[in-house]
Amino acid sequence: MSVENTAISSVNVSYGPAAVVAAKPILPSQRKAAGPSTGQHSLNIARTREKQAAIDGDLNMFFSHAKNLSNEMAQKYGNKPDYYLRLMFSGGASMLKARQPSAFNAWAHSLAKDANEDADPGEATNLLDLQREHLDEYHNLSRTEKRELVESFKEVRTSRTMGFRVNPRGRQADVNSTFEKIENMIIGLKCRVGIDGFYCFFKNNSEFQMRPRWFFTAPQLNRYFTGQIRRWDVESIGALGEAFSIAGCDLMGYLRNAKARSDWLKNEIRDKITTALVKITGNKKAIMQYKSYDKDIVLHYGIELFGWTEGLPFACPSSLPTTLEPLQKLLQAIDDGECGFRRLSSSERAARRETFNQKLAEGTVPARAPRKDKGKKRATYRRRKPVESGSNDNDANGDDHDEEEEEEEEEGVGRGKKRVRRGDDE
Repeated sequence: MSVENTAISSVNVSYGPAAVVAAKPILPSQRKAAGPSTGQHSLNIARTREKQAAIDGDLNMFFSHAKNLSNEMAQKYGNKPDYYLRLMFSGGASMLKARQPSAFNAWAHSLAKDANEDADPGEATNLLDLQREHLDEYHNLSRTEKRELVESFKEVRTSRTMGFRVNPRGRQADVNSTFEKIENMIIGLKCRVGIDGFYCFFKNNSEFQMRPRWFFTAPQLNRYFTGQIRRWDVESIGALGEAFSIAGCDLMGYLRNAKARSDWLKNEIRDKITTALVKITGNKKAIMQYKSYDKDIVLHYGIELFGWTEGLPFACPSSLPTTLEPLQKLLQAIDDGECGFRRLSSSERAARRETFNQKLAEGTVPARAPRKDKGKKRATYRRRKPVESGSNDNDANGDDHDEEEEEEEEEGVGRGKKRVRRGDDE
């Protein structure tokens, strides 16, 4: 399955095939019909055996051809025949699940490692020969020893999967191999299920050299985003993601000055407080009110905000001072659950209402700021005429038609007068 690769300056963009046709769709299993009679059952068994024998014969011919082809490819390209057989039959499905290591495989790995540890390249002993020679040693192993071999082999597998690549060439080969597997799996999933999408990967350190890599299952996706999303540019997005990733994905370290950091902290505080308010009230349109907090939050919803950081005035985050330390403490308190909303009991809510009414009577409750255009004459509001349809449209068209007829009559009268004048002159 070929994938077109296109290099756009400092990024790599690749696309999936334009069209993928599956040989046979995978249908869900259907419920079985009512069972046949005894005679029909015997006849069906005989037919099934004949059919299965024919299928086995055809499959044996196919497998024989595949085996011969794998041997030819092994002689031609230099790998083992089993390698090409796996490529023929597994496809991307074998990448989804890996087999668990067995005791025999773990023992064979340990045996080959000990035997070929000091061997020169090209002089290593064949694994099959080692297994035949030391097979009795495997059968003499106890269950505990086999379990230890399996655990050790699992650690080796994990180190191969998660271990750090020291050689730059090995890193690049690992990256290319992994991306190829991912793309094959995505294309296979597109064939089996029907999905479309894209991915973008970039490096997170300056030691490894790799341009941001993009993959789209269809080229039309990139063109669509370019026209629909403002400033969509795979090169700019990849460069921004790479720079932020190299900085450790830490916004506080990535932002350059104190004002930018404080603005980011304030935005995070505002968003998380709003999210907590929506969660506890169940109202997706709920908005945090700081000036009318007692009226619109405490009394209206029956909740209160606890754990506000000392030293910070209780106000909208955008109005808070730009000092970083108290803002960081408040954000950390929200993340740790030390600052948030809680529901008031009936007695607490009644006490808060009584206190609010006393403040309201004393005039200490902050009043809403008056309008800037208070006392000034404003233009009269005129409601737009609703658009009429149906018979009203016909009436309106009729009125327009009548007006056109009146205009034509007036024009006709004018022309008639002119003709009369010409006749009188003659």
